[in-house]
Amino acid sequence: IAHCATVTAQAEPLQLQGPFTPRWSPAQYQAAFAQVQAYLQAGDCYQVNLTQPFEADVTGSLLSVAASLWQYSRAPFAGWLQMGGGEELLSCSPELFLALDAQQQVRTRPIKRTRPRPADPVQAAALAEELRHSVKDRAENLMILDLLRNDLGQLAVNGSVTVPALFELESFAQVHHLVSEVQARLSGPAAALPLLLAA
Repeated sequence: IAHCATVTAQAEPLQLQGPFTPRWSPAQYQAAFAQVQAYLQAGDCYQVNLTQPFEADVTGSLLSVAASLWQYSRAPFAGWLQMGGGEELLSCSPELFLALDAQQQVRTRPIKRTRPRPADPVQAAALAEELRHSVKDRAENLMILDLLRNDLGQLAVNGSVTVPALFELESFAQVHHLVSEVQARLSGPAAALPLLLAA
């Protein structure tokens, strides 16, 4: 973080020029929501993460706020990227999507279900326990876990898919998450890109 703070201090400060606004109108969002419901009812899918971008005009660089964002959230998976046209991408995530080591061992740690973590430690502990024991939240976490077990199993060595962590509580500055983990061993380096595309 100290190195990041030094680098980001040299970036042009980020300045918001107007409010963030949704890309979709309320009617467009309602239409998208209705389409998701139709897909679910038809059995074409069983979970959809319906999101939309919010936009605002800014000046300066996202890099100027990176260190403070990373310091505040303490999320373990973060990065900054500047593309050729000057576009920037700033990421700060607590979720490990895929990690692959030199021995072809792949890991994923899906997060499903979240609770706020208020400043009051008693309230924070109560919400953490509620999340940890919620039947609904565990069911959703398990559904995603099974999906990722299937994705990894398509390209993994037979018998190598394991679940070393199930329904673990991870707490960050602002939230509690319910996290599980799937591991597998890929058949070789050539399986890495197909795994990324399949997942």
